[in-house]
Amino acid sequence: MIKVYGSVFSRASMVMCVLETLNLEYEYIPYLPKGKEIKQDEFLALNPNGKVPALVDGDLVLWETQAILVYLVDKYGDGALWANTAEERADILRWSLFVSNQLELFALDLFLQNKFVPEELRDEAIILRAQAELDKHLPVLNNHLEGREFVSGTERTIADIHGATILSWAKLVGYNFKQFPNVDAWIKSQIKSVAQQKVNAKA
Repeated sequence: MIKVYGSVFSRASMVMCVLETLNLEYEYIPYLPKGKEIKQDEFLALNPNGKVPALVDGDLVLWETQAILVYLVDKYGDGALWANTAEERADILRWSLFVSNQLELFALDLFLQNKFVPEELRDEAIILRAQAELDKHLPVLNNHLEGREFVSGTERTIADIHGATILSWAKLVGYNFKQFPNVDAWIKSQIKSVAQQKVNAKA
């Protein structure tokens, strides 16, 4: 059986969401992103970086979230959450990587500063830079999503699960997505999806 090491409140939630969407059985092994377990030898043998998620499927041990997502849909998806042509697959990866490269760091910075740092110790420079970078890059995504339910193609893909989940971190701590209504609706669609609700129930 597939094993997923991680937390519902970490990038592992994306992996679990894909597994739920594909109706695959898996064992969820709750390891917190900053828990002591991920620094012990047993887990470091799975992911030497000491980070979650990690996935074990038979003899395969895999880490890095996007690699895990691609592996799952490529091996088990039968087209679901993925695509049938090189062009379509490239488009999925394009938007997933856009979120990773242009938006993820800043969504995470906002989340960490507002969620885990006491108000009197927050770094205002980090917060202001994160907000400015999101303001700068989100119009590209918002314009692309005009008239679209999904970021690539006409059905949900791993790019939706990955990208909308990452941006939900900023939404959770009050970033103003109202100025980007198409992105806001996209994030809400992922948050409310059946698969995501199943994952949340494991918390």
